[in-house]
Amino acid sequence: MLVIQTLLAVRRLPPLMLIGLLVMAIGGVLDVVIHLQPADHGAHAGFGTEHLAHIVGIAGMSLVLAGLVLHGARRHRRPRADRHGGFDSNAHR
Repeated sequence: MLVIQTLLAVRRLPPLMLIGLLVMAIGGVLDVVIHLQPADHGAHAGFGTEHLAHIVGIAGMSLVLAGLVLHGARRHRRPRADRHGGFDSNAHR
């Protein structure tokens, strides 16, 4: 039941946030796969796949934040119903 409620809540998120969450998930899986490989992670000489996985994760975080800001800006610009004589959906009853 909790999974269904969580999935319904995720579907209501703005599209840019969903894309950001997907990119973050891809970056996380990529990071785990890279760190599970038997390689020397001590030598950070160049821009390798380990750094690429971290940048993918940061890009996903940026997309989530951009989606949140855009959603907030759009909601702030909407005229409230009580200013124009309409019904306020958040009215106390």
